[in-house]
Amino acid sequence: MALFRPFTALFATLLLAGPLTASAEDKPLTVETIVAKARAALTSDVAALDKVKTLRMEFAAADPDGKEINVTALILATPGYRLQKTMERSRNFENAVCAGRLEGWTTRKLDALATREVRSVPYEEFKKLQDMSRDDLAFFAIPAAGLGTATYKGPSEIDGRKTLAVEYAYASGFRLTRHFDAETFALVASDQPTPKGELQRQKVEALTKVDGIAFPAKETISVDGKKSGVVTYDHIQINPVLPTGLFDFPSF
Repeated sequence: MALFRPFTALFATLLLAGPLTASAEDKPLTVETIVAKARAALTSDVAALDKVKTLRMEFAAADPDGKEINVTALILATPGYRLQKTMERSRNFENAVCAGRLEGWTTRKLDALATREVRSVPYEEFKKLQDMSRDDLAFFAIPAAGLGTATYKGPSEIDGRKTLAVEYAYASGFRLTRHFDAETFALVASDQPTPKGELQRQKVEALTKVDGIAFPAKETISVDGKKSGVVTYDHIQINPVLPTGLFDFPSF
């Protein structure tokens, strides 16, 4: 998953798949077909995906040499709550960013002795954080009308592997392109633009299953084609009970 990690007038325009086909009848691929098959590749019980309302996971980021950069706890909840807490153990640095019910906020603590700083997140970033949460909990589903679109962009290729590219574009400006395996429809990689206009790619290297649903267990991260690190995921919990007020603006 892509976790750094969206779907007629408000639904995606249907594009033909060119020489690739979705069935033996040579029917052209549509975004609906690709998304349905990608969701089915995650679990044998597709209905279970829509029952996921809260999600908690931890992931560790390491540099290309394997040295730990930071560890992060990510908590998501419908209809758009997101809390991401990151810690750099080497210097006791802590940072959190959250999309709550009506506002976004971020906190920062430079070291163990420093005072924790808290401030509001600009409205535009708050809306993007909400869409990131919706996208992660949607398990590839096309965004609801008014929230965004999903568009099939045609065949692609990731390290020699034939894939199908689907772009998710949300009203907030959040953009994400997923590349699904052309045969199995499993997620191969996700692309996102960085604030500097570079292309960040998260390539899935391994999967794990939790309650019958497949999640990325390891991803290689690259920026403009240059490897920048590796992310490993752990402690994934589906529908955990969350503390009351978890997403509220903090008071210290």
